[in-house]
Amino acid sequence: MSGTRLPPNPWLADHVIFFTSRWMLWGATLLWLLVQGALNATYSWVLLAALGVNALAVALAQPYVRIVRRNPAILTIDIVYGVALILLSGGWDSPFLLYACSSLVLPALLYGWRGGVMGGLTFVTINLSGLWATGAPPADRLLTGAVSGATLALIMILPPLFGGLVAPLIELLRDYVEHRRTPPRRPQERPDTRPRRAAPPDTPLLPRDSVGSRSLSRDASEPSPVIQATRIRTAEHGADELRRLLFAPFSTADVELGAAIDVLASRFNQHTGISVRVTQMGRARQVRYAQRQLLVRLTQEALLNVQQHAHASSVTVTLRYDASSVVLLIQDDGIGLLDGTYERPGWRTLRTMQYRLAEHDGRLDVFELDGGGVTVRASLPLD
Repeated sequence: MSGTRLPPNPWLADHVIFFTSRWMLWGATLLWLLVQGALNATYSWVLLAALGVNALAVALAQPYVRIVRRNPAILTIDIVYGVALILLSGGWDSPFLLYACSSLVLPALLYGWRGGVMGGLTFVTINLSGLWATGAPPADRLLTGAVSGATLALIMILPPLFGGLVAPLIELLRDYVEHRRTPPRRPQERPDTRPRRAAPPDTPLLPRDSVGSRSLSRDASEPSPVIQATRIRTAEHGADELRRLLFAPFSTADVELGAAIDVLASRFNQHTGISVRVTQMGRARQVRYAQRQLLVRLTQEALLNVQQHAHASSVTVTLRYDASSVVLLIQDDGIGLLDGTYERPGWRTLRTMQYRLAEHDGRLDVFELDGGGVTVRASLPLD
């Protein structure tokens, strides 16, 4: 079975989840109003306004997500929109609280549960400030009995709770769908005899030792279970230190892509002692900020995987500029994928990176060469 996954499901891309969540929560709000018989003129007007915004979100979702990745402060506009709907539809008595929380989906998708929680806290702050400014301060309403403690708790707790749950739930959904899409693999008696997918024709080969591919059979060269367990514990401990080192800020915020990869390779080599060779091919071209961040993040995660899983002695990083694209390859000479795929817990970040690249019309492949080891290949179109 090839180590390359199927193309990412387009229905699980960030921009699709962004506008789909709006429609789902809009429909849930409409259904609740119909069941309660509370669909008055004010709520109808707000529903129509939200309908127009939803349609606009479908048309502009993909470029909007790209802009937000570059300037996260724009997310505040979406949160203000959600709060405005609440203020225009009754304030404390508004039934649009859940729909307004759809503005927290994108922060959670882009920045994980922490981004969702921070977005939720920002939502609560702006919402309470807006209620205060419109003559409905929480303390007065609570003391006069106009608002119950349960309502106040719901308004303060629901947004950060909703934002914090979005990212892990979407990750679980993506994992479930991808596992359902993965064809069943035939059991392999010897890892070195399984069929491997040929690398793309433009993939440079990592120099291999003249002895040939190493055997992975237990009775030949595979270490004992005790040694394997010790290696795993050591790798996990060292991974935390390596992660802090690789994700440490660069000397300048706008560092060039090739220079950033050189810095990461140097840090990785100094920490692990694994030889790293960086090669740049073609004339360096302008790479957009969001694309550069993606390729830097991919390099960081791929090097972490080499340290944790590969047992490699050398790594080759190739950055190639073509006429209309940039290609990044990270190749190691380690033990390979073992089970022929990277569908396992330690490789979750690569699965996430595949969706991130797809958002920019890019592609991620993970495969083995005939001599073993793993190649991570990412390509992105250039403007």
